[in-house]
Amino acid sequence: MSPFSCPLCVSNRCFGSFAKMFQHITLYHQHEPNFNITCDLHNACGVLYRNYSAYKAHVYRRHASEVLLKNKPNNTSNVTPNESQQQESMNNLFMELGTINDCDNTCDPANDDIEAILIDDDCETNICNPELFFDSINADESFSEFLLIMKRSYLQFILELREEYLLPQGVTNIISTYIVTLFRHLEILLNKKAFIPSTNIYSSSTSLPEQNKKIIEIYQLHEIFNDLSNMIESISKNNYQFIKSCEKYFDFNLPEQVVLSSPNEPIESAYFIPIDRTLSLMLKSQRLLLEISENIQQQRISAENDSDLMYSIRDAHYGNRFDEDSFLIQLYLDDIGLTNPIGAKRDKHKMTMIYFSLEDVPDKYRSKLDFIQLVAVCESKHLKNDVKARRFFAPIIENLNKLQLHGISIHGVHLTFSFSTVVANNLASHFIGAFQSCFNGGHFCRRCYITYSEKNLPIPLSKIQTRSMIDHDDLVDKIINDPNRIPLKGVIGPSPLLELIGFHATTSLPRDLMHDFIEGICPVIIISLLKQASSLRILTYMRIQERMENFQYGKFDSSNQPPPLLVKHLQNDHMVATAAQKLCFFKLFPIIFNDTVDLLPSFIVYKVLREILDLILSYPFRKKWLYILGELCDTFHETMLSHFPEKITPKAHFIREYKYMINDFGPAVRQWCFRYEANHSYFKKITARTNNFKNIAKMLVTRYHLKQCLTFGHLSQLQSNKYSVGIKKARSTCFDSAMKVILLKHFDHADFDTDFYQCKTLVYDNVEYRRCGVHIIDLKPSHEQPIFGQIAMIIKKNEKWWLLIDVLDTICYDEKLFAWQIQSTARYSLIDPNNLVYYHKGLDIYMVNNLSFVSFISRLTLH
Repeated sequence: MSPFSCPLCVSNRCFGSFAKMFQHITLYHQHEPNFNITCDLHNACGVLYRNYSAYKAHVYRRHASEVLLKNKPNNTSNVTPNESQQQESMNNLFMELGTINDCDNTCDPANDDIEAILIDDDCETNICNPELFFDSINADESFSEFLLIMKRSYLQFILELREEYLLPQGVTNIISTYIVTLFRHLEILLNKKAFIPSTNIYSSSTSLPEQNKKIIEIYQLHEIFNDLSNMIESISKNNYQFIKSCEKYFDFNLPEQVVLSSPNEPIESAYFIPIDRTLSLMLKSQRLLLEISENIQQQRISAENDSDLMYSIRDAHYGNRFDEDSFLIQLYLDDIGLTNPIGAKRDKHKMTMIYFSLEDVPDKYRSKLDFIQLVAVCESKHLKNDVKARRFFAPIIENLNKLQLHGISIHGVHLTFSFSTVVANNLASHFIGAFQSCFNGGHFCRRCYITYSEKNLPIPLSKIQTRSMIDHDDLVDKIINDPNRIPLKGVIGPSPLLELIGFHATTSLPRDLMHDFIEGICPVIIISLLKQASSLRILTYMRIQERMENFQYGKFDSSNQPPPLLVKHLQNDHMVATAAQKLCFFKLFPIIFNDTVDLLPSFIVYKVLREILDLILSYPFRKKWLYILGELCDTFHETMLSHFPEKITPKAHFIREYKYMINDFGPAVRQWCFRYEANHSYFKKITARTNNFKNIAKMLVTRYHLKQCLTFGHLSQLQSNKYSVGIKKARSTCFDSAMKVILLKHFDHADFDTDFYQCKTLVYDNVEYRRCGVHIIDLKPSHEQPIFGQIAMIIKKNEKWWLLIDVLDTICYDEKLFAWQIQSTARYSLIDPNNLVYYHKGLDIYMVNNLSFVSFISRLTLH
């Protein structure tokens, strides 16, 4: 038999038989959180398994004979005299495991779909396996080296339980105790089966030659089990020993303590993870480093070929200050609330979190939380004191400045870094910029000098003075020299990041479209329109609730399905939903209420806002759209004054400035907080699981840094993230004549009964493709109208996945529904998933008046 290669090992270790490879997978890979293996022993297989238990059940059902090869007498170790009887009993045991409930599933590979579909997606899927944490065992290892590798392997297992699955320390201790108890029971069992070897054993005609016999003395087994038990107990004995083991085997370093209090005060501390240390571990992955460099180069070439395109802040007005080859570091700051469920007052602890990410990470990784890293944690109440705030930010500034001045060297390559922006909500941005934190009076805008009383006036933005670096610094100097420190024009003093190279309060704090649009003005407009429909007696509040409850969301939109708007929510002008749910509702609002919207006099406000959001969410962004965006923002302000003047809040003014924000900082989607806020969930979960409210900051940073030990191991070997769900053999009857013509034209020759496999869902580079889902396959060169295609089949031939697309006719764009009307034509095309570059998210088809529509929020352009 040809050698078998383990697909989970970094080194692609080879084995002489499947049984040996399966044993290796069982020993070293079964506990990996990103277990990902495709069974290809037979042509009828091809199912991908994402957990070991499903893969093991499949192997024992389909390939029991292959597993039994390991029990043949050509390679055995003996501890009992009745070898042949024990081998037979073990064979019978494997056969029983492999044949239970298998009578009806012998020749139907489709039944394995159930195992493939049962995937736990509560945790984010890792992009590669942590095999790099420990080396594979080879026969030349000494006993002590073997024991160390096992210790590292077990430590990684406990680390995954604690930080990946958030199991408490008490649970991991129980697991370790049971494993040690199992070893003790095995000792007793083997001791009862121990024997004294005699010469007649080897003289038997049925026995193997003496040189092939291996015997281990019982006292040696006792020593081995004692060593293993001591190893396990030393790891999980207490948290101190666990931390020390992580320091030894996983390059873990305790976070740095930042003392905020004065010497004569009670100790108040924050905790900090140096950014250069995180980057050094993160960028050890040569492939990740290469992909980031290639992404920078590719965007630079695209921008040079078409100077109208904007991919990042490098192509914007403020991008001139960055070196072409520097990696851009973006900071994020926010407060999160952690609740202590114990006690009468249910204390709520508010923590300030600082994250960072590299802006130049390729798009396919940007949504992954593994690429957002923690910098520091502090109790929010400490930062209300200016002195303590400066002490908190001092090590962060020092570390970032050192990184910008000297860079770091990885794999012999010197890397340079530049600070780009601080993204945050408006309250946190004003704290960082040292602007007033009150938005219902005075100079509430950090970009211009508009006052609260002027926000409802039809004043053009060109008539409002803009803040400049010189003017702002003059105001700060005046405040510093004033003994009373009276705020001036919305400025309250120097920024806590004043000493950070590249930072200035007027050029480093972009707007966040998530808070300004999706969680700000969009829900306000939706609720105002629904209340108008009620006041005009078109829909009652109860009918609105029923309409939302009965609306059928598509497969892709169902993950962000908003909860129904209850009567009390409409009465209180409040929408209870996440940002993703609010965006989904805003997109589908004209479709859900298609019989109502054209009866609303104020629907023009939604129309203008929808066109603004189409531009704001565009990526890449064209500079020629800036003028159109400015006109739309002015029109939106005018319509708000006409229809909802009482709803004009400071965020309504912030929307007017997005023309200038994008001109200065690049596409708005590069500066929003959407994925950063998703990172909060880990800290809220770990706090709830541990119930540790004594020193929350230290606990959060330490636990997260332990999790990084796993994360950086995953990043060390990036792999193409491809897996399928519901795979089965495709037969000739699955294809109609038009499909066969396309496939034969592409593949020249194909056997439709044997060459193809199909699946229901394919995840390819973090993009999900479903059968019957609609995707944008191209743009028409003349006017950049999208060309839609519906996935008829997802097929695989020669280990390559293809999308068999039904190219749809685009009838028109419905300006009432803000959706494209489409129609099937039975014109098929075979498309490589890599060629879909314009809009990656799948679209759902919605029926309105027996016509088919698809809707999305973004303006696309050829690039």
